[in-house]
Amino acid sequence: MKVARLGTLTTRCSLLSTRHVPATPVTMVTSHLSTNSEYKVKGTSEFFEKQKDLNRPMSPHLTIYKPQLTSMLSISHRGSGILWAGLIYGGTLLTVLPGGFSHYIHLAEQIAPGAGVIVAIKSLLLLPLTYHSVNGFRHLAWDLGKGFKIAEVYKSGWSTVAVSVVLSLILAAVL
Repeated sequence: MKVARLGTLTTRCSLLSTRHVPATPVTMVTSHLSTNSEYKVKGTSEFFEKQKDLNRPMSPHLTIYKPQLTSMLSISHRGSGILWAGLIYGGTLLTVLPGGFSHYIHLAEQIAPGAGVIVAIKSLLLLPLTYHSVNGFRHLAWDLGKGFKIAEVYKSGWSTVAVSVVLSLILAAVL
């Protein structure tokens, strides 16, 4: 029965393709697939030539869109996750180096010119954690189906940024 279904599926796939080459079921499925990047659809080459003549990019991506809060927060969420992971791995690496983690913290405190600079550096190091965490709660609220109206998205976005900055400054001053 599975073989019969496969035969029916391959027949449907081959009928949907622009080239129909009767052959075995395996080649019927793969016969319409292209090894180059251009699709085998009538008029496709003319479309790409017109786009090239008009000097349009293949994929406009970020070059034509105005940056919005939502897209910037999404990119920042991913970047903060990567930064925080890098800080965790870097801190872990410091524990295995000679002197241990506390030695390098003490060394940094001796080099820094004052407590304000130390708090600023700590807050910059804590900002990826606080932003990623607060924005994670925002995403959890979205998972519950709350906050999808545009006004709510922008309000929660700006709130996320503000709470993250304040929280990183508080944690830097306390720690």
